[in-house]
Amino acid sequence: MGVKNPSRQAGKNTYRNSYAPPVNKTGKKASRGNRKIPAASVPAKRKRTITLPHPSFSTVAKWLGALLRLLLLLCLIGVLLSGIAWGVFKAYTFCTTNSYFNITSINVTGNDRITSREILDKCGLETGMNSLSVNLHDMEKLLLKNPWIESVSIKRNLPDSIDIAIKERTPAFVAKKKDTLYYINPAGKIIAPVESSNFLSLPILEIGPGGEESLPLVSDFMEQFRKAGFPFQLSQISWFRISAGSGFELYWESRQLRLSIGLENWKDNIKRLSSVIADIEQRKETGKVTGIRSADGQVWMTKEDE
Repeated sequence: MGVKNPSRQAGKNTYRNSYAPPVNKTGKKASRGNRKIPAASVPAKRKRTITLPHPSFSTVAKWLGALLRLLLLLCLIGVLLSGIAWGVFKAYTFCTTNSYFNITSINVTGNDRITSREILDKCGLETGMNSLSVNLHDMEKLLLKNPWIESVSIKRNLPDSIDIAIKERTPAFVAKKKDTLYYINPAGKIIAPVESSNFLSLPILEIGPGGEESLPLVSDFMEQFRKAGFPFQLSQISWFRISAGSGFELYWESRQLRLSIGLENWKDNIKRLSSVIADIEQRKETGKVTGIRSADGQVWMTKEDE
């Protein structure tokens, strides 16, 4: 059904179907809506490729030149290091063979129970040896194998002397273990067997029942005993005994005096014992007393007639 167009073109009345698609200038009907485009008319996507630049002859020449310069530098460094090493070796050889550094004196200090000859034989040191050719660290390790040596220090004094400083272990007692007598330090540790060549007159240490637990207190006990101001010394005692029941017991054979100190609050017990002995000494009655015990805050004495 046609609809009359109210507009006039070139003085003529025109009719147009309202449902007909518009006509373009080429005379073809324009398409309404989406048009399906043939696949052949869509250009295909190009794949991306990475193209590496080809090194030119000048670039390769630069790389080779840099490599040659690096190799030359490394060769020069190697020659320089070889020269330094050779120079150090020649200097070391000269110093260790020159008589200017020969040892003429060896000073040994701190040794009391070990002779200087034993020390030198142990570490293999002699006069006439080159001071720079000896290994001081190895000598110290050899000397520390001796049970009497607690610490050692060896110092080289150029050009021709050596100093050896020894610190020996100090024995405080003699103890019997498996039918062998040993020297014992104040901490209760074994030092070395008792021999005729190193015999020392020391008190005998005895460990009674339960005394092993109190053995670490021996060193501190001896120090406190020395500071207490007793009229006699620990070196004069005949034997020293430790047990859980009696505590610390000491016996002076020359005075026939036996002292007993309880383990509980033993430092206070030492002070009380020292005060009582000082009072007895002042009254000159020490010879009449055969035993004194300090424990539990009290002091008991046993006289000769008892």
